[in-house]
Amino acid sequence: MDYDIIKVQLDGEFKICPSCGYKDGFHSMFRKEGGITRWLFICPSCHSVFDIGFTV
Repeated sequence: MDYDIIKVQLDGEFKICPSCGYKDGFHSMFRKEGGITRWLFICPSCHSVFDIGFTV
């Protein structure tokens, strides 16, 4: 699957999609990169993928 990951600075709350304005939160996805697993967020409306810096 080909997609861009948009980096977002987390300032208190991340609920509204910065790309399309969808207001009801995000789906989660996990992406393994070497020894790190990134916790990414997908907008259910426009399908943009966001990285707010979380890892697991």
